[in-house]
Amino acid sequence: MSDVEKFYDEFADQQEDAGINRRHLSIDQWLTNFGLQDSHRVLEVGCGVGTQTELLAKRLENGQITACDISPESIKRAESRLKNFTNAHFIACDIVDYEIEGEFDFIILPDVLEHIPIDQHPRLFQKLAALLTSEGRIVIHIPDPYYLKWRYTQEKEADKMQVIDQSIFTDTLVGSVYPAGLYIEHLQSYSLHVENHDYQIILLRKKRQKPYPPLNRKSTLGNRIKGKLGL
Repeated sequence: MSDVEKFYDEFADQQEDAGINRRHLSIDQWLTNFGLQDSHRVLEVGCGVGTQTELLAKRLENGQITACDISPESIKRAESRLKNFTNAHFIACDIVDYEIEGEFDFIILPDVLEHIPIDQHPRLFQKLAALLTSEGRIVIHIPDPYYLKWRYTQEKEADKMQVIDQSIFTDTLVGSVYPAGLYIEHLQSYSLHVENHDYQIILLRKKRQKPYPPLNRKSTLGNRIKGKLGL
């Protein structure tokens, strides 16, 4: 067992004690904003003991969720937690090395990317892009990189850091995302627990392969833009 697996096996108690909190509810709301439907097929990377998974399973009444985590103990607890949900399937694995089957409409990384070594990110996003449907979405929720960097400097906060806990700045993310055939459609820092932004939400899409369709002339927004341009 690796040091990372061992850490998260032991971290499972803390996750269970915390339960579903504001962060999970916030992620759930972002998923609504980004168009998650109850029939979608979802892959959750880094599910832990299944707290975010529980919210997802309740929403996906006509869909399916595959949830994975590097910690076998966490997966064991997640399976027990969601034993009454037939639409949730769990895998104990390292997502970078494991071959997951199928295609997904949404792939969700809820506060996990900062715990995956940055040198593994290119392989990770190549894999996720291959698992994504042509119109699918990847949703990443991470600590704001400047906020996380500040936490490293605070003695009381530094004690809360996990075995791998790194700031993911946008330039670093772009270097892994774009070569994988993905692009950033939305990136926003926002405040959840503290002022001046402690989290980031990021939406990735596949680069378009088909030609762009012409502008819908009935579109109100399109007509407004044309009017301003004198067209």
